[in-house]
Amino acid sequence: MIKTISLKNIEFAIREKPILKGISFKCTETERLCIFGENGAGKSTLLKILCGIVEQDAGLVEKQGHIRIEYVPQEFDQTFKDLTIGEYIKKKTGDVLLRKVFNFARDLGFDIEKHVDKSCVSLSGGQQKILVISTTLALSPDFILLDEPENHLDIVSRIELIRLLKEFKGGIIFISHDRLLIDALATKIGEIVAGKMYISEGDYDDYIERKMERIGGLQRAYDAETKRIKQLSSSIVILQQKALRGKEISAYRRAKEELDELKKAHKETSRPADKSTKVKFTTNTQGMHSGKILCKIASATFKYDDAKSRTFDNVNLDIRSGDKIAFIGRNGSGKSTFFKCLTKEMPLTEGEVSWGMNTSWAYFDQHAQFDPDAKAIDVVCKKLNMIDEEARTILGMMRFDSTRMMQDTKSLSGGERMRLRFAIVFGLKPDLIILDEPTNHIDEVTWEILLHACSTTKSSVLLVSHDYEFIEAFKPTVFWLINNQKIEPRHKDLNTLLEEIK
Repeated sequence: MIKTISLKNIEFAIREKPILKGISFKCTETERLCIFGENGAGKSTLLKILCGIVEQDAGLVEKQGHIRIEYVPQEFDQTFKDLTIGEYIKKKTGDVLLRKVFNFARDLGFDIEKHVDKSCVSLSGGQQKILVISTTLALSPDFILLDEPENHLDIVSRIELIRLLKEFKGGIIFISHDRLLIDALATKIGEIVAGKMYISEGDYDDYIERKMERIGGLQRAYDAETKRIKQLSSSIVILQQKALRGKEISAYRRAKEELDELKKAHKETSRPADKSTKVKFTTNTQGMHSGKILCKIASATFKYDDAKSRTFDNVNLDIRSGDKIAFIGRNGSGKSTFFKCLTKEMPLTEGEVSWGMNTSWAYFDQHAQFDPDAKAIDVVCKKLNMIDEEARTILGMMRFDSTRMMQDTKSLSGGERMRLRFAIVFGLKPDLIILDEPTNHIDEVTWEILLHACSTTKSSVLLVSHDYEFIEAFKPTVFWLINNQKIEPRHKDLNTLLEEIK
């Protein structure tokens, strides 16, 4: 008997706001289902319902056969933070699987065996994620539930994770926005939209094709409703006059009810847009230095006071206008430290960073916070020193409708807050935009918006990302590779460079 997990008409609400509205699907032990959707759609909640952490308001979770499920959350479970690595593994797997855990972790880029006495709380986010994934794989469950497993992993670790998951003998239900992972692993994709799930058999390209077909149907239905609203609005006055004279009262009531319902539906939603979001930034080229050096890094060396070795040594680089630079390296190699030295947040131990006269730069920080009670449009007006109309244009490019523009930032979804950060960085129109892991935790729409903004901006872009597909689509003019304390410009293809830093 094939082991199967089935969901039937799952419903769930948060503070009376419906999140999941009758979700149904099944997954067998031979399938790999990717749960997809915009941030805030309810994906993580659905996964927690599947493994019993959260109880649904209605509907059934059915398991056919004796099924062992292991769950890998987005972030490390803080109830285990005070355990050592060894204690964590023993608690999760016992003693007999220790060697398996070590082997999986080593494949993913973390030599756990050398750090077995370290506390879990002292580990980086990537090391914690590798620890959890390694213990999960060692247990060999019937199903693995993974909530954005790529988060905190560098690009090499992500590629190794794909290999290990492809070799796993069991069912996988996973949430991801990493297209390389989805394409390599998924046998079907379930997208959550407005609380409903739409299943597409096949890989990412198959999903996009089905989504376009579905959106086309929704667009036609929406346009037909718009036409009906205009017809009803034109006839309602005549019917009302007849009703006042005691004639055709029932026809007026029916038309009035239909008109009210259609208007309410149109107020709550908008015409469905396709997946590709056209973003066009009008870039101010004043202050740009076409083809000239914006920043020069000479003999740059950095060493933390308590460190045994240098983070990077004798680095010589320059950034020119028009450059699209992809900065790649393993987690912990020093990319973020280099950025802090580049922006002079931290002083170099040796060497110099020289910026061109009147050169401007903007740094994207995915953790930047906003006043929770400030409206999105007010944030843009204040940060970019612009009038209301200009701010609306910028936010419209980031797929904010007029309602969301006027909402407090605390009520925006995670994806919308990320788009707000992008609006500010790109809206500044600097000579150089520094993007430090902007692809973490972003949904499909935000991914497309960011890529289009990077591709069309006249600003130079310095990008750190562990998203293979994004780097490829970004089409760098040059790579910066950090490895063994050296940072060097490279013009080889991405796969060759990844082999170097394995």
